[in-house]
Amino acid sequence: MLLYDVFLIENAMENNMENEFAWCRIENGILYFNYKQNVVIRLKDAIKIVADRLKLQQGKPFPILCNTKGIRNLDKTARWYLAREGSNLATAVALISANPLSRLLANIYLISTSPSVPTKVVTDELEGIEFLLGADRYIPE
Repeated sequence: MLLYDVFLIENAMENNMENEFAWCRIENGILYFNYKQNVVIRLKDAIKIVADRLKLQQGKPFPILCNTKGIRNLDKTARWYLAREGSNLATAVALISANPLSRLLANIYLISTSPSVPTKVVTDELEGIEFLLGADRYIPE
């Protein structure tokens, strides 16, 4: 068992998780997901990221606020995997993108991969929460 796996197991009871790519927490019925700085994500990494998040969720669906600012590179197969499998147990996804270029790339990603749940690129956490709270998708615990 790897150190990150131990950390994941120990913190599942605390509604948070961390691995080598990201950390996340569940708070007020929203799953906050943040990529670490300068991460490079390949397909095998995307599979681990989704598996760890699903362990944290323990079968419960949540709207996800995903901060993508730390991603340095995301290969094509990882993008497709995250768009499809990454939406498991997500009711909606807001992708926080910090600058105009990353917003443009994120929007191209949305158009080219067609995520399976309502997904929007936003500029900050507040805009993301407003999107997630809208359209009756959010059900507090």
